Amino acid sequence: MKNLSNNNIPHTSSKAQVSKLQRVQDVFAIEVKNAMYRGAKFSGVLELVNGTDSIRKYKDSYRANAKLAWFGMELKKRNPFINLANAEVTLLPCYTGDVVASLG
Repeated sequence: MKNLSNNNIPHTSSKAQVSKLQRVQDVFAIEVKNAMYRGAKFSGVLELVNGTDSIRKYKDSYRANAKLAWFGMELKKRNPFINLANAEVTLLPCYTGDVVASLG
């Protein structure tokens, strides 16, 4: 298990789970079941960075660019791409409610 930069935050973790929810209003979101991020399988509602433009095909599978922290840390360079390869996905174009804000 690699660690991110100088912190004790793991680069990957199969044991990571939803650790924080955040209330949002009128955002483009997706509901996922069995999505993957950095080795962690999870389910929940995610706010997308840029609507449907946030869902892209990469190496024969789809990924979603979502607003999501990893162990409470937001990435500085870009938002995380959630692997949707084996996930059930529902588009929520004008979602109000709780979204997954962090895995850890």
